[in-house]
Amino acid sequence: MKTPKKVDNSLNLEGVSYKDIPRFGDDRGEFTNIEFECSFKRSYIIKNNKSGVVRAFHGHKKEDKLFYVPKGAFKFIVMHMDKLEWKEYTLLSSVPKVLFVKKGYYNGFVSLSDDSLLVVYSSSKMQESKEDDYRLPFDYLGKKIWEINHR
Repeated sequence: MKTPKKVDNSLNLEGVSYKDIPRFGDDRGEFTNIEFECSFKRSYIIKNNKSGVVRAFHGHKKEDKLFYVPKGAFKFIVMHMDKLEWKEYTLLSSVPKVLFVKKGYYNGFVSLSDDSLLVVYSSSKMQESKEDDYRLPFDYLGKKIWEINHR
């Protein structure tokens, strides 16, 4: 089996995009615009009650996903299923970004704050996703990978 390799932060993983999304505001409140890079069949929300909750590693060979954090913060690890190249990403509600992960990648995340919410958009329906489910242990890259370094 190949040894996992962390990718330099200045490099991009092919099939993964991490980009800012526009947020507009006035005296009435805020409007955040999320545009999609593929067709989605469903969305779901994950709520972690406290910081430090890890959900990892989960991958698909047919399913694309887009992640958005409307509340709180998450640290993500995305790893190519064949090359085992991986990279870290941070999604914060205070700095709106989306993380788009194409099929062929594992992903995992840890909540960095209490009551964090994660909205996930998927290109597969629930049954299709269950039939395309690949998992690795959460500590596949070591337990230290999920430590939260408060600054």
